[in-house]
Amino acid sequence: MNRTTSWTVSGVALITALIAVQAAPAQTAFQAKALPPMEVLRAAKPFQDNNGLIPPKGVYSGPLFKLNHAWPATLPPLGGAPWQVAIDNGTINVKNAPAYAKALKDAVTKNGRDLIMHYDTWDAAKAGWYNEPWLGSLREAIHGTYEAGQFGPSIFPGTGLRATFQTHVLTYYDARAAYTMHTFWGDSAMKPDLRTGPSQFAEGSIIVKAAVFTSTNPAMPRDWWDALKGAQEWPIYEVVAPSRTDGIPQPWPGYVAQFDIIVKDSHSSPKTGWVFMTLVYDSSVPGDAWDKMVPLGVQWGNDPQADRPGIPLQENWNNPKAPLYATQTLGWGGRLSGPNDGGRNDIAVNGKPMPNTPNSSCMSCHSTAQWNNDIHRMPSFLLPSFATAEQPYFQTCGKDGKPVKGGTFICSPEPGSKAWMKWFQNRLGTQSMDEGSFATDFDEVFSFKALGLWWAATGPANQPPPMLLRLPGQPAQFNQYTGAPLPAEATTTAKP
Repeated sequence: MNRTTSWTVSGVALITALIAVQAAPAQTAFQAKALPPMEVLRAAKPFQDNNGLIPPKGVYSGPLFKLNHAWPATLPPLGGAPWQVAIDNGTINVKNAPAYAKALKDAVTKNGRDLIMHYDTWDAAKAGWYNEPWLGSLREAIHGTYEAGQFGPSIFPGTGLRATFQTHVLTYYDARAAYTMHTFWGDSAMKPDLRTGPSQFAEGSIIVKAAVFTSTNPAMPRDWWDALKGAQEWPIYEVVAPSRTDGIPQPWPGYVAQFDIIVKDSHSSPKTGWVFMTLVYDSSVPGDAWDKMVPLGVQWGNDPQADRPGIPLQENWNNPKAPLYATQTLGWGGRLSGPNDGGRNDIAVNGKPMPNTPNSSCMSCHSTAQWNNDIHRMPSFLLPSFATAEQPYFQTCGKDGKPVKGGTFICSPEPGSKAWMKWFQNRLGTQSMDEGSFATDFDEVFSFKALGLWWAATGPANQPPPMLLRLPGQPAQFNQYTGAPLPAEATTTAKP
């Protein structure tokens, strides 16, 4: 595997108050540690680089993540839209989506390759790529990633996966997208402008997200998946299972396996204003690690007409040459959802448990992006569910399919029903999913991460935790990235 920095794997005796403990995970989808305790979030600062756990020089000698929050105060000019030219300046469709995908990848190739393959010389400020505020309490120090989901071999049969792996993500905004960071958060990020207008992205804005996969098996740090042979290696500063009980992080090898690119393009995609693309690693493709990142698919709408199996998707293109492992996590009806994205979950419908069932997609999840100023959270969950007034703010079911507090299945509307299709409508980024909220233009970092962390730090001291955040000392019950419930055997009590 490729290496970008010089480092060794060893334990480091550091303060561990930030680290939650998790038992060795079972081989099911979407397990992850809980968010940090409330005391940590109360003390957080908007522009902190990481969670405060820094690898000593003797353990890791490479560069550390530096938050770039020098957002443009004026809107930079749009230098062109080659993705539109690639489809003759028309609207995107299933036939021309491959050409659109190629042009969009080409547009970010210089910075994407530098970020992934040359992190030792990566400079986000020079590249014109920026970050969001308030996530520092979640970020590890080396690459600035935060934890997402966990998956095991049962999710990826026939792909040579030999370990359960943890995913980590890192998001960057280009200059036009970062202008919205400034209009919404201002210079200090302490008093965001909580309205729809300031949260809208300018045409041509590009947002990218890298996903890194790490083994949770301390005896198998590398070469645990045939599908990722030759992938770019990134060290992640994390606590490796099952040594989570000591709370000691260490540099641990991970592989860049997914790279998402979304662009604000109301001309090509007038119904939603956005086009989403997911790149996945394909070891069979010639070239370097970036060349091997190929499209899994492109999505520009939620296909509301496809409300039952067998109806062709008109606003989604999946690459027929995509590697097998990446196609095993496609969402409902084959809608776009990558290996990191959580398009399949354990749900219960009318009392029937349905493990690892497609129930989401990239755009259906992101179309829930909204914030309610009265309740200080998103009123609807990311995935089809029934809202509640108490944590986790959606109804959970047990393995028997019946509603129960603390259940590990999401109580779900019936697929294709009116209640289910609420998550599969085409809405512009100015239109909120629920009345009484303001829309955040498909950006879940605003609504599901940064705003919750901002309110935790600046709101009343006795407030409840942000959406899906456990209280200190309570079991970790939810996926940190998607909020989906964890299997009961994966939960444990936090270290004091």
